[in-house]
Amino acid sequence: MENKEDNQEKKPYSFMKEIIKKKPLDKRALLLKIAGVAAAAVAAGIIAAFVFVKMVPVAEQVLGTSEEPPKVNIPADEEPTATATPEATPTPTVVDTPQATPEPVPAIGLTEYKQLYKDMLAVAEKPKHALVTVIGITNQMDYFNQNYENQQQISGLVVADNGQDLFILTEYRIVENVERIQVTFYDGTMTDAIFQKHDANTGLAILRVALADISADTQENLEVAPLGSSYSVSQGEPILALGSPIGYSNSVAYGVITSVNNKISTLDTEYNLLTTDILGSKEGSGVLVNLDGEIVGIIAQSYSSEDKNIITGLAISQIKELIERLSNNESQAYIGIKGQDVTAQIAEKTGIPKGVLVTAVQADSPAMLSGIKEYDVIVKVGEEKISTIKQYHDSLTKLAPGQAVKVTVMRKGAEGYVEMEIDVTAGEI
Repeated sequence: MENKEDNQEKKPYSFMKEIIKKKPLDKRALLLKIAGVAAAAVAAGIIAAFVFVKMVPVAEQVLGTSEEPPKVNIPADEEPTATATPEATPTPTVVDTPQATPEPVPAIGLTEYKQLYKDMLAVAEKPKHALVTVIGITNQMDYFNQNYENQQQISGLVVADNGQDLFILTEYRIVENVERIQVTFYDGTMTDAIFQKHDANTGLAILRVALADISADTQENLEVAPLGSSYSVSQGEPILALGSPIGYSNSVAYGVITSVNNKISTLDTEYNLLTTDILGSKEGSGVLVNLDGEIVGIIAQSYSSEDKNIITGLAISQIKELIERLSNNESQAYIGIKGQDVTAQIAEKTGIPKGVLVTAVQADSPAMLSGIKEYDVIVKVGEEKISTIKQYHDSLTKLAPGQAVKVTVMRKGAEGYVEMEIDVTAGEI
């Protein structure tokens, strides 16, 4: 019997053949993954930087490692006091004595005259090393849409050195809204300067230059301005004008002081002006120097006579406190009035109370907003009695911007002057 299994047709076996291949690389997915890792790294870096910036000041405060730059200190000058009238003394008996023959005064010839001016110029040598040229630079477009630099320049004065920076006094009009400020020193070297602060009353400003940006050779012969006392300046005294008194840098002019009694009234204070017989430019700038080589005035032609352009300067003694405050980047409180002293003599003649007569009130100032009016007489600020504009200004220097203070005024009514207390919140000038 034939085996049934043998009778079955033998079927061939076939095996499925597969080749295992690697999955093709998905470049898009790989790029997305790399981008994600990079983004995470950037985010982590930003967070780390933010934390670092926030935590460093805290750490410095806790550990005491933050160092404040040294303060600028400019000593104030003592104001001269009025001398008492000497008592009458008995007239001495006149005794005839032989008169000594006066020695003849030597004639001054051209040689002596020339030497005199050389000696005066030698006096200016030290102040000249404290003078700089300040350049304000702005970028502008010309008619053909080509970019070019517009430069304006003026004199500046090195007024302080705190061991880290030099502080330079100049006029704000040259550095206002500029894109770059450069300073050229006496030896011609140039460096960038940083605007520090300005005073809207006088138009003066302070610039700052890091000592690290100044070469050793320049620093060696650089001078900080020798600031003298303008209280000692008298009418008829010889004077030198240095800087750009006639509109050109590095120039000098000679003359005499013609007046020391003129005043300029500004917000909450007043300044003495030194006028000379030197003809200058309306755009002139620089300093006034006495024969001791001391700077006694800062040329400010905005206060000069409009028709003559004579050199006029702000008396240095009255702006030393201002220079110090601007150098230290300190704010100044203001109320916003112009005034004049009511002396005992004026009070006796006019019946106006002794104090500071308000001659003008600035629009939108703290004074106007609080209700102070023209012709009010300020007699007290806080608890301090006021009899002069200087006392009034000194009382404001003790206030901080935003601080409230009571100002006592005498206001004229139908029945005479009446005392009023006005609450004023000081602003910032």
